Amino acid sequence: MRLGITIPFDPFQNRHFVDLVRTADRCGYTDAWSFESFSTDGFTPLAAAAMISERMRLGTAIIPVFTRPPALIAMSAATINQMSGGRYVLGLGISTPNIVQQWMGVPFEHPHPRLRETVAAIRAIFRGEKVTMAGKTVRINGFRMDMTMDVPPPPIYIGAQGSRMLRLAGELGDGLIVNFITAEMLPGMLEYTRAGMRAAGKDPSNLDVVCRIIVAADEDEAVARSMLRRSLTAYLTVPQYNRFFSEMGYANEAGTAMELWQQGERKQALESVPDRMVEAIYVIGDAKRCRQRIDEFIRAGVTTTALQFVSFAQTPEERRARILRAIENVAKAG
Repeated sequence: MRLGITIPFDPFQNRHFVDLVRTADRCGYTDAWSFESFSTDGFTPLAAAAMISERMRLGTAIIPVFTRPPALIAMSAATINQMSGGRYVLGLGISTPNIVQQWMGVPFEHPHPRLRETVAAIRAIFRGEKVTMAGKTVRINGFRMDMTMDVPPPPIYIGAQGSRMLRLAGELGDGLIVNFITAEMLPGMLEYTRAGMRAAGKDPSNLDVVCRIIVAADEDEAVARSMLRRSLTAYLTVPQYNRFFSEMGYANEAGTAMELWQQGERKQALESVPDRMVEAIYVIGDAKRCRQRIDEFIRAGVTTTALQFVSFAQTPEERRARILRAIENVAKAG
């Protein structure tokens, strides 16, 4: 198992980012995984982390395939891979219509062809080919990347949720990225990915499963449940995530929350999300209990964690102090 961390997150999206990476590196965390939604971009923090840590594996989890053309994704990925000496993993996914279409202004159309064509184009670019493609969603005319690669190209991992995308991740990817899962949900999800791997002639036993897990360690548990319930409700009321939770065993909870939300009953929608769902998806408790819960995810099939620590202290200074202690205490608890 690789014990990894998410970078960056509040309140380390500034000069204190260095403290976050150095603390994780010192405490033995093996990986640092960025993300991209509506805060920092996915590539820049990893370029910085490559200069701070000489050993951590660095990954994007995920870069949306809609918001950059494949050539630009390949250039950014190759640059970080070179800077880090070959320690980079390119994580790709389709993201959501909210992020892609509403916020970024890019049509969210034909997501599965877009992912397939983007992966094919990037791999061809990594091989040094002059790429021309006239696909359903991707158009490239004679692009060749002018970069001498002295390390192997980065592997490509696929972020996936629903059964169809999980299977496609097994077919196309070198690894799988998941989030908002429970330890009980994961084994069934992995069967879809392994089926995709077998169909593509791959060995399912070699699957690397990266999982982002939000951890509230040594925080007031009642406050943590309340705040994380708010966060979960925000995702439950997004159609794509709602379908995912329904498919993975929370149909009643997802249906009720969405129905109340659409009726304008926001408070009732929030209150409808049960504690057991919050506590299954998020990790809450003292450092020892948090490490035990993380181990449950490992036993279920996670091979690499991307722990995102949260604190609910009032000031950024206190949140930073609590999180840095939690990073160290959770590592020691193992």
